[in-house]
Amino acid sequence: MSSTHRQEPGRAPRWGGARGAAAGALLAGVALVCLSILLPLRASTRPVAVREITLVTHDMAFYLEGGTVPNPTIRLGAGEEVRFILRNLDPGIAHNLAIEGWEIETPYLDADASATLRVRVPEQLGRQAYVCAPHREMMSGVIEVVG
Repeated sequence: MSSTHRQEPGRAPRWGGARGAAAGALLAGVALVCLSILLPLRASTRPVAVREITLVTHDMAFYLEGGTVPNPTIRLGAGEEVRFILRNLDPGIAHNLAIEGWEIETPYLDADASATLRVRVPEQLGRQAYVCAPHREMMSGVIEVVG
């Protein structure tokens, strides 16, 4: 008696023997190719570094943390991710940090309070003012966006 395999209608074929082994090897090969393409993409994806700039307010001026120059010029790269941290050290005076051309600002801070602004620097090169909104006559500096 000969053994013939007949497929029943509506049923997927069963692959056994050499055909099953070949199909399994083919699927394993496709999986390896997919992984070899996708893994390098995943491995090369790194988080973007965020630059942190701390501005401290005291004596009615902005200072870079540890700096002595009032209302310093801050140079930033176009497209750079930056986190500005504002710390108010002026007792009895509320301050904020506003970058008006970029339409961002911190809330007003009482003494010993801090706030954070996270921003992606625009691609357009040039100069932009930063200010303390209620004290702009004394508390203003420049951000230079460079290439």
